[in-house]
Amino acid sequence: MARGRPRHQKGTITSLKNGNWLLEWYVYLTDQTTGKTRRAHRTRTVDKMRKMDAQKILDEELGHVNAGPAVRPADGSYTFGEWMRTVYVPMRGANWRKATARSNQQYLDYHIYPALQHERLQDITKFKIQMLLNKLAAQGYSYTVVYHVRDLIKAALSEAVEQDVIEKNVARKTYIPEIEARERYVLPETMYPRILSRLENPRDRAIFLIGSLCALRPSELFGLLWECFRGMHFVVINTAYQGDLQRKKIKKRPHHGNVSQRTVPIPDVVRLAVEEWQRHARNTAPAALMFPGTRARGRLDLAKPMYPDNWLRLTLYPITDALGVGFHPTFQVLRRSFSTHGQEEMRPKEMQVVLGHEDSRTTQEIYTQTVDAKVMQHVNDMANRLLGLEAPLASKERQ
Repeated sequence: MARGRPRHQKGTITSLKNGNWLLEWYVYLTDQTTGKTRRAHRTRTVDKMRKMDAQKILDEELGHVNAGPAVRPADGSYTFGEWMRTVYVPMRGANWRKATARSNQQYLDYHIYPALQHERLQDITKFKIQMLLNKLAAQGYSYTVVYHVRDLIKAALSEAVEQDVIEKNVARKTYIPEIEARERYVLPETMYPRILSRLENPRDRAIFLIGSLCALRPSELFGLLWECFRGMHFVVINTAYQGDLQRKKIKKRPHHGNVSQRTVPIPDVVRLAVEEWQRHARNTAPAALMFPGTRARGRLDLAKPMYPDNWLRLTLYPITDALGVGFHPTFQVLRRSFSTHGQEEMRPKEMQVVLGHEDSRTTQEIYTQTVDAKVMQHVNDMANRLLGLEAPLASKERQ
């Protein structure tokens, strides 16, 4: 397809319930074979802003359409690198979290661009993409890396099809080659009380127990404010990434204008550890970070979250090395261990609630949910078993 004659449309702007703006316009495309022109509908959603700012974005989009064929090269002649840098990443990247943007850029720079950067979109074939995936698998890259490389290429070509730049998405029927599974470590049950006994600082005990028995992601754990602690549960709203607090931006997407959040039950032993840390913390104001970064030797709190890797490297790993665990238990390992050891007490659905793996069909339940009594009982049973505690002891503390 090649762009048709110049147009002079104005487009439309619609206000959405969540405060964002929906931009709509049309492009007119001429088939080079038949010479016929057809109209294709285009939409774009932009974040909450003034209407005049949204109008400027729409005017920029319309500038490409109304200017006619001189604006961009013939469809399909984009190279993959040009398409990603000038169209796909600027358009899609606005909704990426910092961690997602960083990892996607690494996949592009290290794996995708060396193979496809100078290939024209219309010259990219299923064979070329599949050979790239096969090469990555043969070089020993993990399933996660190969999966994300394929997913990024497929999404970029899908957008090119949507915008009538190419006729079909050749990446759609590619597949992930056979990849040797890597060992997935699980912390042995006997190690929980031994590690806890060597953590003397109330802050460190609270972090370990939250990571182990509430199974929060590190971005969620170090994004906790004191107002997120509600005694029986955490209300997870914020995330932390590389020392920056990202407010109201957890992994779950918001719907219908609501703030994205999830509720995580707190076992009694974890609640007691958090309350102990609260008594020692310098700043326990509702809007203060529960686990702020500190100056050297912890003499002064910083106004930004602690780095998860620093805590693991300086606090947890020396203990697990001394105990002869045999591997470094990252926060992902702690989440996996929770899921593995919790099979005895919890059903799959209950495990999903704690781990935060709900899909869009249960979004409304997340916003309004309370901690189910059975889930609370099961996480307490699991915590007591792993730490060698008696169940009646925890229940008495709560009364």
